[in-house]
Amino acid sequence: MDRPRVDVVNLANLLTAFRIASVPVILYLMQSDWGSPGMVGDWGKVAAVFLALAAGITDYIDGLVARTQQVETKLGKFLDPVADKLLVCSLFVVFVAQGVVEWWVLVVMLWREFLVLGLRMHLASDGHVLGASHWAKFKTIFQVSAVVAILLVQALQVLAISHALTVRWATMIYFARICDSVVQISVLFAVVSGLEYFWVHRYVLKRG
Repeated sequence: MDRPRVDVVNLANLLTAFRIASVPVILYLMQSDWGSPGMVGDWGKVAAVFLALAAGITDYIDGLVARTQQVETKLGKFLDPVADKLLVCSLFVVFVAQGVVEWWVLVVMLWREFLVLGLRMHLASDGHVLGASHWAKFKTIFQVSAVVAILLVQALQVLAISHALTVRWATMIYFARICDSVVQISVLFAVVSGLEYFWVHRYVLKRG
C-alpha cells in the first residue's frame, strides 16, 4: 500500500525553516550595540542567546515531530542538516572574528563539512543516501551546545557590566573554560564522524 502524500508545509518543516530564518537575526543581534560603547547595555547579545537556544531546541523537536506525526519529507531531510550547518558555521565565523574561538577550529569544521558533502553528492549520484551517523549526531549536539554556551557567556558579561546581574568573574572564567571544552569535544566528534563516513564508504574511494 502506497504511503499517503505528505504536505511539505507541516510543523516539522516549519520548525526547520524557523531555525534557518533565525540565523541572520542572531548574527544581527550579536553585532548590534544598543547601549554605550563596549558591552554596557548591549542587550542584543542577551536576546541572541534566547533565540539561539530556541533554534537549538527546534533541532531536536522537528525530527521528533516528523517521526511521531509521520510527516517526514525529502525537503525536510534536506533542510534539517542545512539548517544545522548554517547556524553553526555562521556563528563560528563570528566567534573567530571576535577572538572567542581559535581559527583552526573553524577550518577543521569547514573541511569536514565540505569533504562529507562531496561524499554525500558522490553517493547520491549512485542513488544512495548518506544518513546521519550517531557520531555525526553527537557532533551536531556539541556544536549547537557550544554556540549556546558561548552566547550565554557573552550575555552574562553584558548583564554583569551593566549591573543588571551580579556575576563573579571567577564564575565567568569557569563558564568560559566549559565553553572551550565543549568546542574541543565538538571538533573531536567532527573529525571522528568524518573519518567514520569515509571508512564505512571506503568502497567509493576504491571504485573511483
